[in-house]
Parts: sequence; C-alpha cells; structure tokens
Amino acid sequence: MAVNRIVPHLPWVVLFALATYLYKARIFADSGYYFSQFINQQSFWIELQRIVLGISQIIPLIGVWMGLEIKYVLLLYSLGHVIFFYVLFLFVYYGLRDRRSGLLIILAQTVGIMHSFYTPMFELYYGVSLLITFYAIWRLPFRYNVLYILVILEVLVLLSHPLAFMLFVYLLLYDFRKDKSKPFKFYLPIILIFLGTLVFKYYARSDYESEKLAWQFNYSENKQYLRFLDPAFYRSTGIFMLRYYFEILIAFVVVILMLVKRKQWFRLLLVTGTFSAYLFLVNSANTLEPSRYIEQVMFPFVPIVFIPLIYGFSVNGKPGRFNIAVFLISAVIVYRLAVIYAGSEIFVKRIAQMEQLIETARQKGGSKFIVSNQLADHGYTSFNWSYPIETMLLSAIDGNDLTVTIVPEEDYNFENNGGKVKANQFIFRRWEIKDYSWINKKYFHFDIGPYRTLNDSTKNENIINSASKLRITIGSKKIYPATDTVWIPVKIVNKGNTPVYSGKNNKIFISYFWVANNEVLNWNEIRTPLQADIIGTMRQDIKVAVPRKKGRMQLKVDIIANDNWLGIYSQENVLVY
Repeated sequence: MAVNRIVPHLPWVVLFALATYLYKARIFADSGYYFSQFINQQSFWIELQRIVLGISQIIPLIGVWMGLEIKYVLLLYSLGHVIFFYVLFLFVYYGLRDRRSGLLIILAQTVGIMHSFYTPMFELYYGVSLLITFYAIWRLPFRYNVLYILVILEVLVLLSHPLAFMLFVYLLLYDFRKDKSKPFKFYLPIILIFLGTLVFKYYARSDYESEKLAWQFNYSENKQYLRFLDPAFYRSTGIFMLRYYFEILIAFVVVILMLVKRKQWFRLLLVTGTFSAYLFLVNSANTLEPSRYIEQVMFPFVPIVFIPLIYGFSVNGKPGRFNIAVFLISAVIVYRLAVIYAGSEIFVKRIAQMEQLIETARQKGGSKFIVSNQLADHGYTSFNWSYPIETMLLSAIDGNDLTVTIVPEEDYNFENNGGKVKANQFIFRRWEIKDYSWINKKYFHFDIGPYRTLNDSTKNENIINSASKLRITIGSKKIYPATDTVWIPVKIVNKGNTPVYSGKNNKIFISYFWVANNEVLNWNEIRTPLQADIIGTMRQDIKVAVPRKKGRMQLKVDIIANDNWLGIYSQENVLVY
C-alpha cells in the first residue's frame, strides 16, 4: 500500500523539480517559437492542425492574460507540460484504477528523452499519453455514451502528429481478440472518425508535410534506403541503438520471448513487423545521431515496445515475479531521470552563455545584435535557428526596456537577411522577419535602429597599453581530475575608455598556463577566441586542458593579441588529482 501510494508520485516530483530548475532552458527550438507566438499574439497558436499544441499553452496564456511577469509565464509554461501529464496519470491510475496505463504515461515522459526535455511541447508526447488514456478507457466495460469521450480523445490523438495514425492502428490491432472483442457498434464510430480524420488531414496538409512525405517515399530521389545493402550500416545502427536506446532493445527482446511463450503469433507478427517497418522508415530518411530531432523521430519506438510489454505482463501471476517486474521498470524510470538531469549540463551552459552575450549587448546600446558563430561557438552553444527568439525571451526577464535579440552571423547573412531587415524590424528566425508592431509591448521593447555586431572588426590600437586597464577573475573549481578538458568561466573587466574589439581579423584570444612549484608547465595551451567585445564587463567560458601532472598548482589566465601575451595578472589555486 505504501508503494502504491508514494512511489508512483516520486518521478513526477523529480520532473516538477527539473521543470522548475531548468525553466529557462525549456524554450529550445520549436518550444521557444511557439511560446513567442502565443505570448506576443496573446492567444493560442496552432500550426499544422495539431490542436494538442493548445493544451500546452493554456496555463501560460492564463498568466499572460493576468499580466504576470514574463519570468513567471516562462515558469508556468515549463511546469504546465508536467501538470498536464500528471493529471492524465492521476486520472488513469486512481480514477480508472489502471496502474499499467499510469506506469506507461510515466515511461512516455522519460524513456528515449534527453535533449527533447528542452522542447517539451513536442506534439507526439501529448498524442501518445492521450492514446494511453484512450486505451485505458477502451479496455474497461462501458456504456455506449462513453464513446463521446473516446471520440474526442481519438481526434486529439490523430491530429497530434501524422505518426499517431500508425500508433492508433497498432494499439487497436494489438488489443483485438475475437473471443474478447467489443461489439461492432463500438468499433464503428471509432473507425468512421479515424477515416474522417485521415481524409481531413490529407486535404488540409501543409506544404511542409506534403514535401516531407513526398521526399520520404520518392525512392527515385531519396537513395538512403540503399544503406540497407551495406553491412556496415547495420553495425553502426546497432551501436547507436545499444548506446542510446538499449532499454528499448531489451524490452523488445522480452516482448518477443513473452509472445512466443504464449504462442500469440498475430501479436508477435504485429510487434516485430511494426518495429521493423518503422526502423526502415526512420533510416530511409534520417542519419542516426544524438539530437533533439532524432529523439523525436525515434520516440514511436517507446509505445511500440512498451505497450505490449506493460499490458502483456500478467498481474495474476506469482507476486514475486510481478514485484521484480515493477522494480525493473522503476529502475528504468530512475535511470532515465538521471539521464535527463545529466544532459542538462550543456543546456545550462548554453543559457549561461546567452546571458553573458546579452550582458555585453546591453553595454553596447541598442536592441539588435549579431554574434559570430566562429568566435562564440563553444560546442554546447548550439546556434539553433531559434537563437534570436531565445535571447529575446531571456533578456525580457530583466524588463521589457532591456530586451535584446541576438542573431547568429550565419542567420543574419542567410538569403541577405541583413539587407532586407529595416530599422523597425527584427529577424525572428532565419526564414522570417517581423515588424515591431507584432510584439507584445508589455513584455518586449526594441529600439529603432540597425543591427550591431558583438564582434567589432575595428583594429585594437595600442593593445599593450589597454592591457593595463584590464582585470581577469577566474571562476574555476578548486579541484580537477588530471588530463581532463573543461570549460572554466572568467570575468574580464575593462576599466579603460577604449573597448577591446573581438573581430575575427584581430586575432585576440583568452588563454592560460599552469604553474607548479614556480615552474610553467606549458605555454602552448588552448586558445579560446573572445566571444564578444570587452567594453565594461565581459563574461565567458574558456577551454582548459588540465595537465597530466598532479598536485597543487596555479591556473593563470591571460589574453593573447597578435601572438603576444598581454601580461594581465590573474591566478587561481587548483588541486589536480
């Protein structure tokens, strides 16, 4: 009883905590795009007929209508995703007393998710959890009028994402058994709604969906299917799956063994056939590599495998075996939560760098800025197409009069955006320019004017003399493992009146050296470009290789200009172990 009352809620406690702590990071890519749309238009923003998008906008929109500060609207947006799925969990786990479906909803929020935790509005996450809720009701004996609820859920599921059609059919076929099937009058409205929604989706499909599907199945142009003839392809795919989706592979093997033992040949064919067919579809259009997009593409494997695993496990068997199964599933959930948390490091660093660039931009004056991809890319930076949107949202937390937007140089030059954008316009994303009149004046304000660069190409005259006005503070930890490579934050303060310009042609870097027992270990260390001009205060990370030598030593950071160390004093005592 204690387990049933307490343990199922613990993953949700962790998800709520992560959503609160990482709320700034959960506006990555499409997530930030949709957030900026509904906060500026102050109404729901739905694209591609995926109406489940509106669900994720309800709570933050209430915050907008109440006039809450954008910080709290962002927080409500992050928490709102968890709240919705937790409500579904409570409904099926307690309302329907269906522990399996409740467990599946938790799995759908954790398995196969790491990068995508930062784009929580992905429509299929909503579609799959609603599909589980649909099935939880469908499995029960119910009166005919309950079909109205099922039809609503079905429409929400099918319009969530095109792949939901496949998953819906898969689930109904897996459930169908002649000896236990429902009367045809229950199936008829479900089938009619399915066909009607399919026809609607076909005629209402967008150009984006049409072009994507046309290319996917145009095997005269799309030659990626030829990779299936290469033995090396299976090796690379297998390594990828084992590394990032091993829990799905293990569950898949368990399902196959379970179905073979029970001689459920139709279900075995359905599960293996669907798994194989979808694996072909994925690999005939994508190259498998860890990313937010590939995670979303791979997500259907979660319901394909775990639906037959969870619903197929007998609850009437031996209690010990059932408890072991619950323990193993719980271990998977704990592991996936740990993976999500571990993956937050790069996103936390990414947000910190955005805030560093925003701080520098404000010192320059104005509202619209360009940053060099080459100089500011630290690996975790991820100059995504949503970068101008994210910087706009993050900067507005400090007040609408402090709003800035920073566009990567490559996006600024994309199809001559720099020549197209006017003084009263800004680059919303690389394919779209917005007028100032579009923005919500309560949260955002842009000064009229041109874009300015954070990496001025003006030559640094008398840089040696300017160095006397510079101060560097190192924010390193006190202990590092030997031979590791780490990013260490530094703060550079320019007390002079002349900026230090960071343009690519200026050849100016931040570097370091290690001193042990008053002896310099190596002068030829990693050079990190200045990510922005130094006007007043400029913060950034520098890449540091920890030496092989162990013991207590000093880390000294300096600026290199034209291959000359400027001799700026800075020092931090560090223990290398």
